[in-house]
Amino acid sequence: MNILFINVMEERHGSTYRARRLASLLAAKHTVCYLESNCNDKKEVFPSDINNGNRVISIPQKGSAAGFILASLKRCLFCLREDFDLIFLQKAWPLTLPCLVIAKLRRKKVVIDCDDLDSLWFKSPLRKGLTSMTEKLMPKWADLTTTHNKYLKRYIKNEGGIEAVIVPQGVDTELFDPLRFNPLLEKRGLSLENKKVYAFLGSFTYGSARDLHTILRAMQQIIKRQTNAILLIIGGGGPLEKEYRDLISNLGISNHVIITGRVPHSQVPRYLAASDIGLIFMSDDFANKTRVSFKLLEYFSMNLQVVGHIVGESMDTLGEYCFLCQPTPESMADLVLTVTQKDLRKGNARRFIKEHYDWNVIGKSLDQAIRRVEN
Repeated sequence: MNILFINVMEERHGSTYRARRLASLLAAKHTVCYLESNCNDKKEVFPSDINNGNRVISIPQKGSAAGFILASLKRCLFCLREDFDLIFLQKAWPLTLPCLVIAKLRRKKVVIDCDDLDSLWFKSPLRKGLTSMTEKLMPKWADLTTTHNKYLKRYIKNEGGIEAVIVPQGVDTELFDPLRFNPLLEKRGLSLENKKVYAFLGSFTYGSARDLHTILRAMQQIIKRQTNAILLIIGGGGPLEKEYRDLISNLGISNHVIITGRVPHSQVPRYLAASDIGLIFMSDDFANKTRVSFKLLEYFSMNLQVVGHIVGESMDTLGEYCFLCQPTPESMADLVLTVTQKDLRKGNARRFIKEHYDWNVIGKSLDQAIRRVEN
């Protein structure tokens, strides 16, 4: 099949990582034209051994109303002129709605991947309302809706009567392989020798960093008792960056926090290899319950010990491999120090990740889903 894959988000978003990998899995058996907003690294989308006519198109998109409208018009033109059998939309968003309408008018198959309830995160009432509407309505008009966990599947069923198909979240376990790295050398390369390094992986977006303030307040307490502690924030960019940089300064922990800025995905494992513990905090709300954290998958694939608070699908499937704290900075700080000082370790999470969350495993679920609409 010829597939037009549309991702309206930028590379800093976790959803873009999922979109790229789904597109790559599809490209192994189909011809895919992949559209992404402001794509700066086209060569990173498809593996080098996939070259059967697949294309990557970057759609310029400025962060303003005019910028979104102009980018939407360009995507609509692609939907009108491209020869495709199926359109694959990442997100049931107002920005992808015109593409769905055009595809249906052209009597093409439509697949929507719903990987988050983004409407619960937006602060703008208009954006929140519009996105909530499209999240509920667009799956009704698609030929197939996919999602990555039972919480979202249940929501889609309750709101629209649609039976979504689960295509789980994934991780590249070959890229995120601890055997590829020497932790001491990686620490030395980052000038982190003799430091206890606590990693937080993610950009400053609402989805990734909405609970980072709890980790920062926990670090403030950790530093008082462990003077060589460093919080390594692997990522950068996003609407919350200034807010969190200001909080870091106000908490007086600037000398103990390193923000790498945006890092190519291929380089993320070396930063994790230099880390002693991975940190995560998810407040107990419905938005987080419907998420499967990429942080967790990549931490575990690198055999990192993980300390934090998780809920929902992440808790149900991966909680047994985490050191779990109460939802307070004090509890998190205490547990981080206990795990560090006693060198506590959980079971082999990497083995579980390889068996259930490697992208090659996920590819089988995606193939089965696509067969439903192929004919």
